[in-house]
Amino acid sequence: MDVHQVRSGLGRAVACTAALLSFAGTAWSQAYPARPVRIAIPFPPGGTSDILTRVIAQKFSASTGQQFLVDNRPGAGGVIATDLVAKANPDGYTLYMAFVSHAINPFVYSKLPYDTVRDFAPIALFAVSPNVVVVTPSLPIHSIRDLVAAAKAKPGLINYASAGTGTNSHLSAEMIGVMAGIRMTHVPYKGGPQANADVASGAVQMHIPSMPVTMPMIKTGRLKAIAVTGARRSPVLPDVPTVAETLPGYESLAWYGFLAPRGTPAAVVGRLDEEVRKALALPELVDSFSKQGADPVHMGPKAFGEFIGAELKRWGAAVKAAGIEPGTP
Repeated sequence: MDVHQVRSGLGRAVACTAALLSFAGTAWSQAYPARPVRIAIPFPPGGTSDILTRVIAQKFSASTGQQFLVDNRPGAGGVIATDLVAKANPDGYTLYMAFVSHAINPFVYSKLPYDTVRDFAPIALFAVSPNVVVVTPSLPIHSIRDLVAAAKAKPGLINYASAGTGTNSHLSAEMIGVMAGIRMTHVPYKGGPQANADVASGAVQMHIPSMPVTMPMIKTGRLKAIAVTGARRSPVLPDVPTVAETLPGYESLAWYGFLAPRGTPAAVVGRLDEEVRKALALPELVDSFSKQGADPVHMGPKAFGEFIGAELKRWGAAVKAAGIEPGTP
């Protein structure tokens, strides 16, 4: 047998192996899911992440014929749920609903039990939502300009609530402080609902919570919305300006996406991404998300991975500017 015959034989073998692997991946994708899928969420029931994930999980269940079960695992700033998924079997049956805190935690905690990038396979981004700056209704503050003026007149007098140190609501407020050159006093809570309640009562003056769970209190007048944190005005609050209209360049978004453990087969990741794409095309899902103040937005695995990388840079800089010292989960 001459060298050409050897090369030809090797070429056929490689082609055959590639075909078998492709067939195996396709078969796996077609068979998946063969049993219920668990989606771990790093927050308790009733919050924005929970609401949006349950809506899209129902569409996955209807499309695939298998249950997609939401598993609320709050605690340690989201680290408990994240670590659970990082260490799960990479077979596509344990997923993580990643929130913006996924890109914040590496900078506010000194040591995480997982690697934020290396230990996960991005699947898809499925929604974004601006936060909303709310104040106590009785205060004579109606805009970011008013807030800045009040804080400059009496530095440290304005108290702002957050869902906890190092959370999106905390850093969103710190970004305003840094960009406006003002000093406000941080009052951390163990979650957004109690923070909202105390702003409504006047115990603290300001909070920057997620829009979906805050809209009922805005509509009933218990909270006064003075700005949204996205780059453009929200169709849910069209008369409320953006923070960037006063502080150009400001933007802070809550985002929601799915991750799988590292090593999850590409065919399964692709199948899940396709399910996200299909769900976001459903008018009833778009309507449901819109009523919550969230925008359905799709990014596939590659784009979502790049997005997370950009968010890590954004929030790393914000944590540094805020002077937050890393602690323990």
